[in-house]
Amino acid sequence: MLKRVLLGVAFVLLLFALAFLYVGGVASVSDWTAHLLRTAPRLAPANAAVVDNWVPFAETAHFSYYVRPGDHIPRWAMELAEIHLDTACRTLQVGFTGTIPYYKHPSQADLYEVTGSRSTGLVIATDGEPHQELHSVHAYDPHEVMHALAHETMGEPPAFFDEGLATAFGWDWTPGENDVHQRARGLLDQGRLVPLERLLTNWDFRSYKSYPAYATAGSFIKYVLAVHGPEKLAGLFELDRFSTLDEIKERFATTYEKGIYKMEATWRTELEQGTLPAPPNLSVSPGNNTSLFITGALLFIATFAGAMMAIVAGERIADATVNSVHALRRLLRFCLHE
Repeated sequence: MLKRVLLGVAFVLLLFALAFLYVGGVASVSDWTAHLLRTAPRLAPANAAVVDNWVPFAETAHFSYYVRPGDHIPRWAMELAEIHLDTACRTLQVGFTGTIPYYKHPSQADLYEVTGSRSTGLVIATDGEPHQELHSVHAYDPHEVMHALAHETMGEPPAFFDEGLATAFGWDWTPGENDVHQRARGLLDQGRLVPLERLLTNWDFRSYKSYPAYATAGSFIKYVLAVHGPEKLAGLFELDRFSTLDEIKERFATTYEKGIYKMEATWRTELEQGTLPAPPNLSVSPGNNTSLFITGALLFIATFAGAMMAIVAGERIADATVNSVHALRRLLRFCLHE
């Protein structure tokens, strides 16, 4: 009886482990195990120096994180930022070897006090060599990361292209947010999708600055990136921030061999029909997939082997326990008869 109970318990534990892996995923079993093959962020020591009331929090491959005393940044945010940056580099076919200083503010009031703006964004710091700093109230901010990447590797064009690229990668990589094409389709159905002629120059976009403007730019840039690739998009980023409307239209027509308004008509038609293609590489990098696959396989093998060992050990313990009980009963009978 005891042997059957132990075998039943071992079998239930095995089923529970397999169900846990299937439902929760590898990462839910153990954060340490799931990220065993990834480069972990280097957390700053507890006694790290406080400079201008900022505390160095962590270093990853491409980010230096700073927080106010007592604040922190979750590990998932730092890891997702690296995956997002890697995916963006592969999609745009650019290389980024620098480090982005990332200042996480506890509130918009604190952000405004430091930067003079209540909106997250990039700040050009002039202490020493001029450099970009990312200031945000969010622990994870893919929109601003895209600005930093684009400005460093491609250029700083009129806001329509700059914000369009950041919006596409920002919304598509923010957990819980709808895809930028889905947002643009909703605006199209409501008659609120903004005509491009109202957004192309830097002045027009900034004066129109609103949710529909960002969604329109994000969907259009994602479309031309998917259809015509990153090399042509990089040509648009060579435009000056304050390029005139004629300069923008001429550069677009030269680059794509098609006027921007004709491209807009095609984009709107495919948006309405729901046939817009997605850019390549909008997924976790192959290296990360491989490491997670290996980790998952190792976990499965370890779980199965552990369960088998538990069953074998349970059988032996059960047999030994039963034999001991029988031996004890025989000994008691012998003593009583004597």
